[in-house]
Amino acid sequence: MAKHVLKGWLTDNPLTADDKNDKYLILDVARSLNEDNLLDLMVKKNPGIRREIMQSCISLYKEVIAEEVCDGNSVNTGLCRFVAQFKGTVRHNTWDKEHNSIYVSIREGKELLAQISDTTVKILGERTGSYISAGEDASTHAQDFSATAGRNYTLMGKNLKIVGDDPSVGITLTDSKGKTTRLTSDRIALNSPAKLVILLPDGLDNDEYTLTLTTQYVSGRVSNNLRVLTQTLYIGVTPSQEPV
Repeated sequence: MAKHVLKGWLTDNPLTADDKNDKYLILDVARSLNEDNLLDLMVKKNPGIRREIMQSCISLYKEVIAEEVCDGNSVNTGLCRFVAQFKGTVRHNTWDKEHNSIYVSIREGKELLAQISDTTVKILGERTGSYISAGEDASTHAQDFSATAGRNYTLMGKNLKIVGDDPSVGITLTDSKGKTTRLTSDRIALNSPAKLVILLPDGLDNDEYTLTLTTQYVSGRVSNNLRVLTQTLYIGVTPSQEPV
């Protein structure tokens, strides 16, 4: 028996709407863990080491990794591999922050792959209601929810259309520090139930964002109730698909 179980919901592939046998499997996320949650689990596993010592080690570990990656080194922790990458074309042989940026690719290492090999998948059935099933960056055509500031981004799913009179209706982007940017209505280039095309602001920093979509649309009508969907969106920090 596998050590781990991932659960997923079946959703229609919006790119092949006529083929009802072509589906995506969306992960059913049990919970979201932060550093404090991980420290709780570590203390539970090894109560003989004081929590503050564990926290200090984690902080130092992260600091060393960040420094080495930003000095141009490829860092393989066994769990993940980190390496800096460049984005954008170089004009006139000069680095220009207006057109170029740096991001860090992160790829699973042998230790994480070993855990994945001991993981099975349980399909929970067809997903209903409103959901985001896929996304695509207009600049790179990546479909891993990585995006490019200042370029169009396509969201696909069900009941995504932005409609309603409630002030919260619309799309916001919240970075890892809690700063929220609201997209104005003119940045929604296509607004349909199955597909949204949005223009991302130019000034977004490379970071991990929470995209929040709030609408009163459901199944062809405007409801009195709000529906809120969230999706993690990466700008400049998404894992790449490079081999380990």
